[in-house]
Amino acid sequence: MFLKPKIISVLLIIIASIFIGIWAVLDDGVDQMPFESSAWKNNPTVFSLESVRLRMVDDFLDTHNIIGMSREEVVLLLGEPDQTEYFKSYEMVYMLGQETDSYFAIDSQWLAIHVDGTAVVESIDILTD
Repeated sequence: MFLKPKIISVLLIIIASIFIGIWAVLDDGVDQMPFESSAWKNNPTVFSLESVRLRMVDDFLDTHNIIGMSREEVVLLLGEPDQTEYFKSYEMVYMLGQETDSYFAIDSQWLAIHVDGTAVVESIDILTD
């Protein structure tokens, strides 16, 4: 008589574990693509998970260590920074696309680059507005 509730409990635990495992490995919904400078510069950013910049930014950060680069070197790779009222403490910002940290995205993600007084990159961040 007590066997059935135990079996049901074990089955529920197994099913819950499977769902938790699937949820844990789900990606952020962005179909990643390799960084290509010309594609980055020539595709306007859109508020979407399909934005070219959003799809390329991870590969860009993995393959290009821009810390220590000059502003001019970064502009050669990424083009001129976007004009925005956001993130005034950064000298260079590039809109990436729709935020990936939320299922109900209403904000945008940005690549924000801080350069020092000699126009050399000091830090980079991915920010949400």
